[in-house]
Amino acid sequence: MIIIWGGYFATNHPKIILESGYVDFIINGPGDHAFPQLLDAIENNKPFELIKNLVYLTHNGMVKNPKAEIPDQESLPQLPYDQLNSFYQIDKNYLGKTYLGKKTMAYHSSIGCPFTCSFCAVVPIYGGRWKAKSAESVYRDVKYIKDKWGADAIEFHDNNFFVSEKRTVEFAKLILPEKMSWWGMARIDTMDKFSDESLALIRAAGCRIIFFGAESGNDAVLKQLDKGGTQHGAQIIRFAERLKKFDIIPEYSFVLGTPAPTPEEVMAQIEFDIRFIKKVKAVNPRTEIILYTYSPVATEGSDLFNAVKEAGFHFPEKLEDWVSPQWERFDMRKNPLTPWLKAEHIDRIRNFETVLNGFFPTVADIRLNQLKRKMIRLMSGLRYRTGFYRFPYEIKLMHRLWKYRLPETEGF
Repeated sequence: MIIIWGGYFATNHPKIILESGYVDFIINGPGDHAFPQLLDAIENNKPFELIKNLVYLTHNGMVKNPKAEIPDQESLPQLPYDQLNSFYQIDKNYLGKTYLGKKTMAYHSSIGCPFTCSFCAVVPIYGGRWKAKSAESVYRDVKYIKDKWGADAIEFHDNNFFVSEKRTVEFAKLILPEKMSWWGMARIDTMDKFSDESLALIRAAGCRIIFFGAESGNDAVLKQLDKGGTQHGAQIIRFAERLKKFDIIPEYSFVLGTPAPTPEEVMAQIEFDIRFIKKVKAVNPRTEIILYTYSPVATEGSDLFNAVKEAGFHFPEKLEDWVSPQWERFDMRKNPLTPWLKAEHIDRIRNFETVLNGFFPTVADIRLNQLKRKMIRLMSGLRYRTGFYRFPYEIKLMHRLWKYRLPETEGF
């Protein structure tokens, strides 16, 4: 049997996967053309050297073929929703109840991202490239699913839906009469360039919440993360305040626990961002905050990854080690296993997160009624205002009893 893998993990860790003996080939990026070409080569005994995006082993070691251009999304066949529905009922299995609507569909309207952040697993796959479907094609698919199966909301799972203001505005005009709610991911420095007219139209067209990688309010850390673009701390706060007048909820993610020379400097960075997050909440209390602990990504050649290796961090050397519980949590950015983070750093981050989620329960948890929200907010208020985050067991107990939903691990 021949085994072929693809996706983020395979692209970021091809060597240990191929050397494990379990996997024969890796598709290193989009497989729209590489996968059928590989099947043809296997079936007809053709050489593999000319198949772009392919990684494999020879007696001389691992071979990485050149990257292919990202396929033009308009040239790809239309998605076979009716065929899917014939064996996997879309209305029962694909459309779920979320904060956005009773029948929320997931959709990818573009692939890649034009930025090269050194902490992002998307970069090795797409290399700072982005291609999208036209607004008309996206609307056609969404409209079809809405009319046939009753979808009333959309989660756009593009790595960066809002790259083009022109395309976003065109889609907003098309989707406006359909009265659907939607969500997508963006960059702050990109959307801050959108006009007020565009932002107002996007909200009128049903966009209720947008995910942004704020990462840090510390400009030095943003530089360390190689965020690119023009994003800076003051802009992050200003933009949260700007979105308030359009009734669009900004969903900001922060990455805490980046490497520093000493434990004291690591803690200082964490404390800086805790104070910064509270400033964001002060200007726009509806801002959703998602906290990640920095987990290294194998972006070979980046200054950040070089610093990570110099600090003593290394990935598992065997594929089997990745299925252990600690590395599973690493993949969720909750248990980083990094040598510069000590127990007190992790406790500080997690305890602050617990208090923050108590004082500002996420809107995404549709199971949490208003009475429960008021109760947990009242219980967390003194801790949040005074900065006393240690041992928040009473909040953790309420979260556990009510099965509090964490958007970063459970989605909407």
